[in-house]
Amino acid sequence: MAIFTMIFSTQLAADEFNKYFIQEVRVCYDENEKISSKSFFLQNCKAMPLSEVKTGNKLTWIGTTFNLGDPEHIDKPVGLFFSAQAAAEFYFNGELIGRNGYPSLQAEEEQPGVMDFVTYIPKGLLKEHQNELVIKLSSHHKAFDISRSIPLAIVTYYDSPQDIVLHHYLPTLVPLGVLIIGLIFLSVLVWQDLSPRRGTFWLPILSLLVVLQLLTEVSRGLVAYEYPYHEVRLMVILLLGTLSGLSLLLYIIDGFVQNHRKACFLLSMLFTLVCIYLGNTIENKTVFAIQVPAGVSFLITAFQAFNRQENARKHASALFIFFIIIAVNPNQFLDLYFYYFVAALLLFFFVQHAIAYKHEQSQKQLAQQRAAQLQQALDEYSEQQTPSKIKLNLADKSEWISCENICFVKGARDYVEISLLDRRNVLHNETLTLMEEKLPATFLRIHRSYIVNKQLIQSLEKLPSGGGNLILSSGDTVPVSRRIMPKIRKQLG
Repeated sequence: MAIFTMIFSTQLAADEFNKYFIQEVRVCYDENEKISSKSFFLQNCKAMPLSEVKTGNKLTWIGTTFNLGDPEHIDKPVGLFFSAQAAAEFYFNGELIGRNGYPSLQAEEEQPGVMDFVTYIPKGLLKEHQNELVIKLSSHHKAFDISRSIPLAIVTYYDSPQDIVLHHYLPTLVPLGVLIIGLIFLSVLVWQDLSPRRGTFWLPILSLLVVLQLLTEVSRGLVAYEYPYHEVRLMVILLLGTLSGLSLLLYIIDGFVQNHRKACFLLSMLFTLVCIYLGNTIENKTVFAIQVPAGVSFLITAFQAFNRQENARKHASALFIFFIIIAVNPNQFLDLYFYYFVAALLLFFFVQHAIAYKHEQSQKQLAQQRAAQLQQALDEYSEQQTPSKIKLNLADKSEWISCENICFVKGARDYVEISLLDRRNVLHNETLTLMEEKLPATFLRIHRSYIVNKQLIQSLEKLPSGGGNLILSSGDTVPVSRRIMPKIRKQLG
C-alpha cells in the first residue's frame, strides 16, 4: 500500500497544525463502476506523483494513507484544499466528507466542479495513524487538456478556497500598482508628445497587456469558476504573455533597429512562436512567450551597443539580467517572480523614457529660446533700419511719432505719459498694456509702470533694495522693479 508523501510548509509546532502538501498517490481507473471507497485499497492500483495523474474521459480513483499526528493538538477546523480540473467526491477514513460537482463515468451525467475547492474534515474522523483519503474523479469537460489535471492538494486549516488562492496572489499587488502607475504615466506622455520618440508607443501597450495578464491570473482568487474554464483562463494568460513579448520586441526593434525593421520583427516573431509551440506544458509556453523576445531584444541592443548607439548599453544590460533570471529557474519565475521582474523591467523603461522625454523637452525649450532671441534681434535690426511710427491720440489732435524718438512710456491709469527725445511729455489715452503690444521689439517692459527704449540705455544701476535704475542717453533715469531686475540684466548682457 502506497503512502501519501506529504511535505511540511512549516514545521509542526506544539499545539498547532500546519499544512501538508500531497505529492504521491495510488491511481485506479474504473471502467465498469465497480470500485468504491471501501474497496479502493484492495485494488491493484498504480503509484505515481499527484501532478502526473491524468483523469481524462474516465472515472478515476486516487487514494493514500498518512499519519497525521495527535488530533488533540489540532485546535482549529481542518479541511482538504483540492485544486483540480475535475468533478470529485471525497472520502476520509471511509466517510463521504464532501462533493465538488458530480463525478460520473458518462460525460452527460457529470456535473463539473469548481477549480478550487475546500471540504471540511470532521475532527471525529481524524486519527493519529493510518488516515485514509480516497477521491473519486471525472473530467469529461476539459477544454484543451493542456495542463495538469490535479495541480494541488493540501490538508490544512479550513478556510475559503478563494481566500487561500487570493492570499497566494496578494504580493502581486505591488507590481500591479507599479504597472498601473507606469501605464498612466506613459499614456499621458505619449498623448502629450506630438512627435513621440521611436518605440515609445509600444510601452503603454506592453504595460496594459501585462496588467491584463496579472488581473487574469488573480481572477482565480476572486471568482469560483468551474474547472472547464481553467484552461480557457490559461490560454488567455498565454495569449496575453505572447502579445506582451511581441510588444517588447516592437519596442526594442522600433527604437534601436535602423533598417529592415519589419523583416527583423517578422523573423523574431516567427522564432518566438516556434519556441512557444515546442513548449511541452502551458507553463513552459508562457515562459517562452516572454523569455524568447527578451533574449532577441538583448541581442539587438547588445549589437547596437557595440555600434555605440545611444542608450543601447543600458537596455542591453537590463534585458540580459531579465533573461538570465528567467533561465536560472523558469518554473519559479512564472509563479513567484514573473510580475515583479516584468514590473522592474518596465520601470527601467519608464525611467529611460522619462529621462529622454525631459531631455527632448529641454532641447525644444532651448531651441525656442534661441529662435525667440534670433527673431528679436531681427526685429530690432529691422527697427533700426526702418523705424516704425505710432499714432498718438493727444488731447486736441492725433499725431504720428517715430518710435525711435520715444525715450520711455510711463503708465497713468487709463493713460500713458510718453517722454520724447525733444524733451516733450505727451499724454496718450491708452493703457500701458496696449502700448506694450503696439511698440516694436526695441522697447522693454522694466516695471509695472514703465516701458523703455533699449536703444537709449546707457547703464544699469543696482540698488540695495534689489531693484535698480536705468540711465538713458537722454539724461532720464527710469526705475527697474526688483522682480524684473534679473530679466533686465540678462537682456542687457
